[in-house]
Amino acid sequence: MGWLKKLRRLLLHHKADYPENCIKGIARDDGVTPGGRVSSHIFYFDSKHVRNDGWVEQSINWEDDSNTQDFTLKQKKSGKIQWQRGIAILPRKAIDRLNEQPTYKGLLSYEQDTLIHNIYHGNILLKDKVEKAAIKCIAGNLATHVTEVISQKYK
Repeated sequence: MGWLKKLRRLLLHHKADYPENCIKGIARDDGVTPGGRVSSHIFYFDSKHVRNDGWVEQSINWEDDSNTQDFTLKQKKSGKIQWQRGIAILPRKAIDRLNEQPTYKGLLSYEQDTLIHNIYHGNILLKDKVEKAAIKCIAGNLATHVTEVISQKYK
């Protein structure tokens, strides 16, 4: 990674500047178990989302204000509600704690990545070339730390 990208990452990544929670959309019914728990696969990092800077991104929304949950539930893709099952609330501290564990240290990060049509958009980031077993463990850990699942109400 070039020095400019490293500088950008350092400038943008101050934990105190991020909201307490991020929101992960749940597209399908299998994203939530019958018992109301989030399935780990919604946090699985897909290598097709690898970037040139060596990170794999996973889209989220940052819970910047009281409108974020409603905004996320109303998001559309191809004219249809995108998150058919609802949304999961994940505390940022869960990402930080996992990233501080000796066997996962430095593998995770996050960023705000505002889009024209989505001011709340961001990404959870995973270093590229992490083995599948570790990716599954990370996804399971994140799913375990979801504090709330909000069902879709705008179908």
